[in-house]
Amino acid sequence: MKKVYFTLFMLFAFLFIQKADAQLERYQSTFIYNFTRLVQWPNLQNELVFKIGVLGHNHPIISELQASASERNVGGRPIEIVALSANDDLTSCHILFVPNNQLSVLRRSASALNNSPVLVITESHGRMPAEASINLYVENERMVYQLDEEGTRSRNLTLSRQIVNFAR
Repeated sequence: MKKVYFTLFMLFAFLFIQKADAQLERYQSTFIYNFTRLVQWPNLQNELVFKIGVLGHNHPIISELQASASERNVGGRPIEIVALSANDDLTSCHILFVPNNQLSVLRRSASALNNSPVLVITESHGRMPAEASINLYVENERMVYQLDEEGTRSRNLTLSRQIVNFAR
């Protein structure tokens, strides 16, 4: 009987964790879409679409971002969500979301991103990665973010006062 209770407990815990993770991606997606309104990219008027890239395939945030992409635009441009691998051109997107399990790929690609107008968003729970423009994390059950203001400006991105004021 103890095995049955243990199995049920483990199943419940697994389902709860899965739901909590889905909630996390939903919040991250909302923040990413809000950042599109608070950051200005150079020469966006010359672009046909606004690209949000996710480093790595099959990450749950991809479906969260895709669910809302058709309802939104950035500067009148439709939003395209793309899954990228280490071999892809990471500078081909306006926003690059880097999950924790892809930070090593980001570090290897950092030199290519240095002078590109790409807003790099990470989700590191510890220290903010040096390559990141914005680091999203959960603190006291709330989604918050750190901002590398100087690094973001060096990529020729213009930040609104609102995004700067609410950063940790």
